[in-house]
Amino acid sequence: MTYNNSVLVGNWSEERLKYEYDFKLFLRKRDRRELLLQSSRTLFSNLLKERPLAISGTFVLYGFNVQLVASDIPVKKLDGGKSQYGLALSSLVTERQVDYIQNISDGCLMTLSPITTPCCRNTFVILSAGDQSVHGEKMNYGDEFLLKAENYSEPETGSRLIVKNCVADKSLCVMNQNWMRTFFGPECGVTCRNYVDIHKRHTAENIFSLVSDVETKSKD
Repeated sequence: MTYNNSVLVGNWSEERLKYEYDFKLFLRKRDRRELLLQSSRTLFSNLLKERPLAISGTFVLYGFNVQLVASDIPVKKLDGGKSQYGLALSSLVTERQVDYIQNISDGCLMTLSPITTPCCRNTFVILSAGDQSVHGEKMNYGDEFLLKAENYSEPETGSRLIVKNCVADKSLCVMNQNWMRTFFGPECGVTCRNYVDIHKRHTAENIFSLVSDVETKSKD
């Protein structure tokens, strides 16, 4: 007798039933699009879907799509390639969340990403903290504002800004020494902390720009 897969030994019946059950479970998950590969593809498609920014001229307007970009910070190149500058504030879905999150939601982390093409994860609606129904009015320096994820004097677009957290009384900053690997490649941490030089001036880690006049690529 030759020992091979057709030889029935031990708990072969239980193992066959378990195999049949696992296969049926796989087919059911596939039909419901619950497989990890399917979930990951859907997640990428949703979060990287390009979003139009407002072609609003010179000024930032409430109710329109914007990006918040740390334009003076270099991108960390793992392959030692050509230097690139600019990190966009982005929502991040982690490996633990991919099974039950297919889009941006409460609890998502925030990072600074080298991916600056306007898309769902790095584009936000700028709202007035005093009246979120305000639409089309110019944003002024010193205004308190909210950034709502987009699925989800008068500052000019592209002007350098210090973005302060009104609760913590600290400025938004780039954690340039804290890079992590994500689904979207290497990305940088973000927190609220004041970085100043010996002259008490904020350094590049605290300097951001509101971008609202960049056209996304057209697709056929």
